Amino acid sequence: MLTSLARALVGTFLVFVCFSSQVHAGVFGIPHFVPSGDLSLGLEPEFTLSSGAGVGLNLKVTQGLSDLVNVTGVIGTGSGPRRFRFGGDIAFDFFPDAEGQPGIGLALQGMYYRLKDSSQVEITTVPYVHKAFLLANRSQKEEKEEKMEFEPFIAIPFGIGISGGTNPALSSVVLGSLFKSSEKLRFVLEFGIAINNTESYIAGGLIYYR
Repeated sequence: MLTSLARALVGTFLVFVCFSSQVHAGVFGIPHFVPSGDLSLGLEPEFTLSSGAGVGLNLKVTQGLSDLVNVTGVIGTGSGPRRFRFGGDIAFDFFPDAEGQPGIGLALQGMYYRLKDSSQVEITTVPYVHKAFLLANRSQKEEKEEKMEFEPFIAIPFGIGISGGTNPALSSVVLGSLFKSSEKLRFVLEFGIAINNTESYIAGGLIYYR
């Protein structure tokens, strides 16, 4: 059932990506740290709510470099003002999510966007806070307790855009959560609120951890 759902989601977003507008890479899986030596693969569809509604799709690959550092490569596509895009980020998990304290980290992100009539580079800093929680759910049918893990986060991306001699300031607030399906799979849902020269959006998707 899970595989069928994932295939349906991917198929739907691939169909609608041709109608995308101003979309960009969201925070997505940055708050959930990938251990050193491990790898994750994420598929991030995104719906823009301002500057014209649209849909986009990003592929993200994250590698755990050390107990403190993750690096992520991003490539995506869309039509409308923002088309092909690629870039990446490096995230520092300064304070890990542990009992009694939330996780606190900082990501540095650089993205290139091919626009309708030009191109733009965006350099942003993404401070974030996250915390994983377990919810117990007792199954009456099987008479056993099941636990669901979810990991809400808040991030405040800010930085600058570089395009044609202009350098607009960029800022937004992002609220979201990761939901654990299994040891290898998590789902993501996030909402971005535009503040300065950005777009409001809803993003989601799934992340596979190897």
